[in-house]
Amino acid sequence: MSQLLMALATLTASVTAPVPVADFAKPPSVLAMKLSPDGRHLAMVVPQGDYETALVVLDAATLKTVGGLKSAQNKLVGDFWWVSDERLVVAVAEKFGGLDEPQMIGHLVAVNADGKMQVRIYGAAGEQQTGTRLRTRADDTDFATMVDPLPDDPRNAIVAIWPRSQEMPYTELYRIDELDGSRRKIAKAPVRGADFLVDREGEPKLAWGTTVEGWHRTYSRVEGDEWALVNDEQQSGVEMQPLAIAPDGAYLQVRESDGPGRIVRWNAQSGEATTVYQAKVAEPLDVLRTADRQNVFGVITAEDRNDLTLFDTKSLEGRSLAMLRNSFPDQLVSPLSWSRDGGKLLLRVDSDRNSGEYYLFDTATNKAGFLLARDEWLDPAQMQARQPVTLKSRDGLTLHGYLTAPAKDGDALPPLVVLPHGGPHGARDGWLWEPWSQLLASRGYAVLQVNFRGSGGYGQSFETAGYRQWGGRMIDDLVDATRWAIAQGHADGKRACIVGASFGGYAALMSAAREPEMFRCAVSYVGLSDLELMYSRGDIQLSAYGESYLKTAIGEDEAELARYSPVNHAADITAAVMLVHGGEDVRVPIVHAKRMRAALEDADKPVEWLVKDNEAHGFYRQAHRVELFEGVLAFLDKHTATAAE
Repeated sequence: MSQLLMALATLTASVTAPVPVADFAKPPSVLAMKLSPDGRHLAMVVPQGDYETALVVLDAATLKTVGGLKSAQNKLVGDFWWVSDERLVVAVAEKFGGLDEPQMIGHLVAVNADGKMQVRIYGAAGEQQTGTRLRTRADDTDFATMVDPLPDDPRNAIVAIWPRSQEMPYTELYRIDELDGSRRKIAKAPVRGADFLVDREGEPKLAWGTTVEGWHRTYSRVEGDEWALVNDEQQSGVEMQPLAIAPDGAYLQVRESDGPGRIVRWNAQSGEATTVYQAKVAEPLDVLRTADRQNVFGVITAEDRNDLTLFDTKSLEGRSLAMLRNSFPDQLVSPLSWSRDGGKLLLRVDSDRNSGEYYLFDTATNKAGFLLARDEWLDPAQMQARQPVTLKSRDGLTLHGYLTAPAKDGDALPPLVVLPHGGPHGARDGWLWEPWSQLLASRGYAVLQVNFRGSGGYGQSFETAGYRQWGGRMIDDLVDATRWAIAQGHADGKRACIVGASFGGYAALMSAAREPEMFRCAVSYVGLSDLELMYSRGDIQLSAYGESYLKTAIGEDEAELARYSPVNHAADITAAVMLVHGGEDVRVPIVHAKRMRAALEDADKPVEWLVKDNEAHGFYRQAHRVELFEGVLAFLDKHTATAAE
């Protein structure tokens, strides 16, 4: 072969070679990033191995490291906040499974940008330490969370403390000195498990929480220490969640019985609520606040695609976001943090193909400087578009979802993987980049994700329509969506499989049992198999709130629970089954997988088994994630390589 032909062959191979599986399993380069109030420093959390993270502080002008804080003793740097120009407060976290976010453990540590003057704020020892390694102790036994860092106050922050001795406690609000750790109680919540909004001076204005039965209540505090009830979901049928406080009123997200809800501006004195944004498909994600945090100038939306809706394009912030939105077409521009004077903006750019890029924008020069990519080893050009789809279920309910098609390879239709999300209630699949769909599409699979009834974001009636329908109409929706995708010519109907995690794993098994001719294979990853077990095993049923949720979501009818449990339908499954689980899973204990395997074996059904004893509700260790991805791909390839006879 000539040198020219060899060069062309090498070039072709490099262009067509799929992204390595290991690249989808890597942790992100950065987990979070924030700009200091004076705009001089950038702080970010970066992973360092499977069970370590570090807070790294950079000079915003030179991007050189100036300080930080390392994790230790199986504790991680979780969230963090700039509480002044030179000081941060860090929330300590632990990892509990690859599908879960880092779980905060209620410990807060204050530290200077250069890593010095580490001080215990709550639950973590930091006084008299000379190093920059995070250390913890359980001297404060309750759980503390940041409410407002008060960046304009160089000494104080507002922190909520949750008594661990109580189930669904009444939260207490404290003003804490981040230099010496002293604290003063300023309010007690009027409802259990409350969150708060405070004004610029740190005075509590709004509180909202949930009753044991699951009803949402919202309160306001106008004068003195008394709380006034603004909304009781049990009485009004409407949920109101505060988002921001501004001089022209508080901004609340309103979730009504029908439709995806709206954002309103609410006047505490008159009680009048004015709609500023009405969602069309799915509820918005958040409001956009000005640099001084005094006003709201727009909304981050989540319709079929994520976008910005700007109320004010004349302000500095509105003009800047309008310009940036035009500079990054077909992507979501998210303002992460402003400098106090509005001169600098840290922003993140995402899309269905782009897993995230960070930029620092100068409002004086109107220039955005690239900082880093969330996953620098992933090229957006090698990712596939996530096309929003809409269809009707058999009973006429409108369903929304996403189809990720592989790169076209000839005229043959690709095999199909249906990918139901976990949760299930309140969770939903969105438009932004997601690893499973991209991994599968890179290997030639069309991937269908449908927000079946019970999913969040489409209105209360849509979510409650999934109650006690886990094995019924929720599965109908998945089956109807699969038939729709095949009928539309998006995939080869003879080569369809279904893969899911947690509830998605349950849905994979239940769909395979109910439609034995539809799916050639099914993968249940940390999935449930026996609904009756949820009342006796796992961590959900251990709390009054969790038990109330189970009674609402799956009911107590033993015959219905048995009918909706895949473990009782093993004989009906003709699809090949793969079970994946973690031995330390407390959300869905491994007994679910063991009982399902035994039932399949008793019915003389083949089953593949992948268990990691030291993983929990999802595989977290990178080596295990690689093994998971490769194992699932090999399983799918084996059962979809040729069309069924």
